[in-house]
Amino acid sequence: MSAEISPSEIEETVKRAQQGSVEDFHTLYDLFSKPIYNFIWRLIGSTQDAEDLTQETFLKVHREIKNVRQPGQFKFWLYRVARNEVYQKLRHSKKASEVLVDNTTIDSFDFLPHHSPDINPEKRALHQELNKIISRTLQAMAPKYRDVFVLAVFHKMSYEDITQIVDRSLLSVKTDIYRARVTVKEALNEYLKRADR
Repeated sequence: MSAEISPSEIEETVKRAQQGSVEDFHTLYDLFSKPIYNFIWRLIGSTQDAEDLTQETFLKVHREIKNVRQPGQFKFWLYRVARNEVYQKLRHSKKASEVLVDNTTIDSFDFLPHHSPDINPEKRALHQELNKIISRTLQAMAPKYRDVFVLAVFHKMSYEDITQIVDRSLLSVKTDIYRARVTVKEALNEYLKRADR
């Protein structure tokens, strides 16, 4: 199925999956597993944990998809399931406040230039270093800031969509995204000041 699947097609796919269609559940998995993996990885910072929790999320979704009362809201419900799996893992491992960074999987952040063959080695090294700083800053944030920041910046979700996932007011979501952005910006500025000395 095309990545350009419409919301109404997703809703119909969910309905068929609720009735036991294995093929339609696989379609949902193919459609959402990568964004859910990326969401979890941004929250938890570990490749292995992100892989495990993505599988756990979809196992839970498979078990509970029949209970989704509004198939058109499936995406928001799916992100809530994934978020809950992350928080459960952090509570159990008592690592909620640790800085977890897997340096082998840090991607380009949206507000940094993307890698291209034209970028010279010095610039590429700087981009990689800035990405590490951002990732560390993200992992050190309180979860309530981190999850809304990840949804807004990396998943390009609207404030309204984010409120449905985190179950908080629009004002709270906007405020926390703003604070998270300021925190990331300050961390980058601090690094760049040190690099200039």
